[in-house]
Amino acid sequence: MYQANGDNVIIAICFIVVFLLNLLMEEAINEFVINNLGLSVFIMVLILVAVPSLSIWFYKIHEKVNSIDKLPCEKHMDMITRHERSMTKVETSISFLIKEIESLARMLNNNKGFTKTMSPLSITEEGYKMINRLGLDKMFSRNWRRIDDLITSDCEEKTAYDINNFCIEQAVVFPEKFLEDEDIDKLKGDAYKNGLDLSAYMKVVAVMSRDKYFKEHGIDIRE
Repeated sequence: MYQANGDNVIIAICFIVVFLLNLLMEEAINEFVINNLGLSVFIMVLILVAVPSLSIWFYKIHEKVNSIDKLPCEKHMDMITRHERSMTKVETSISFLIKEIESLARMLNNNKGFTKTMSPLSITEEGYKMINRLGLDKMFSRNWRRIDDLITSDCEEKTAYDINNFCIEQAVVFPEKFLEDEDIDKLKGDAYKNGLDLSAYMKVVAVMSRDKYFKEHGIDIRE
């Protein structure tokens, strides 16, 4: 019982102290305002102006962050996609030209030629000998389905001219799209022994791909 009375006394004392502190703080604030009326008005005006301004600023920042999260929009995304496709085409063309120069330099030092450049590109007698010797026709048959899918999906224009260029460029620059790694390794080994470039072999694959695609899709080669 005495313990309970003691706790009540402590609570009452704390309440009185808080009450007195509030009175002192209120008197101090009133006294400050009275003695510094100009400064007090300035502070109030500053608060009234600053709070709305800060609120507007934070709102604008929030809107900008939200707009960044929504980027890129569909319109810009389409432009980016088209730009990336164009860049890929340019990179492929440059890589093809580099490989063509390298292949030409080697061909000048070697009389073997698997293809002849008379339009359209065709396979020479040496090319057919190479096909039989390495079993390139079997390699091609194993990979024909994905080659067919590649031409259908990635070659935008389906004219004989465009398909021809597509097959040659893609086969020379990206041989892995046409043959399996073990097949490419076999061609590389033969190229090394004969002082040739891999592109000489891949042009043969390109011609085989082009002709089979024409045949299976009924494309008129006179276009």
